[in-house]
Amino acid sequence: MSFEALQRRAAARARGAPALAARTPAYFIVFDLLQADGIKLLNLPYRERRRRLEVLFAARGLSAPWTLCPTTTYLAKAREWLESWTDISGVEGILIKNTNQRYLINHRSWFAAPSLAR
Repeated sequence: MSFEALQRRAAARARGAPALAARTPAYFIVFDLLQADGIKLLNLPYRERRRRLEVLFAARGLSAPWTLCPTTTYLAKAREWLESWTDISGVEGILIKNTNQRYLINHRSWFAAPSLAR
């Protein structure tokens, strides 16, 4: 969860990269699917894009370093995550999105909820 460690990995030269990758593994955390099999999904609501993303993860058997970002529609669960994950993993907050909304290019439509633990 360290952006600084990620930057060091990205800047590593070929000789030192494998050792650095072993010491500080990176994960690709996915929360949305904007295109699949050459088809743009931007006009679909987020809930449908998310469903397709979950199907893709299951169909391909994706696991670490590929990580499906957790999601919930329950306020109590979101509060639990916000209060417990920020101290442990360095998560700084959560994002809130309307599940019926299509993807809006060049438009901020997500809301950030900062950590309550600070």
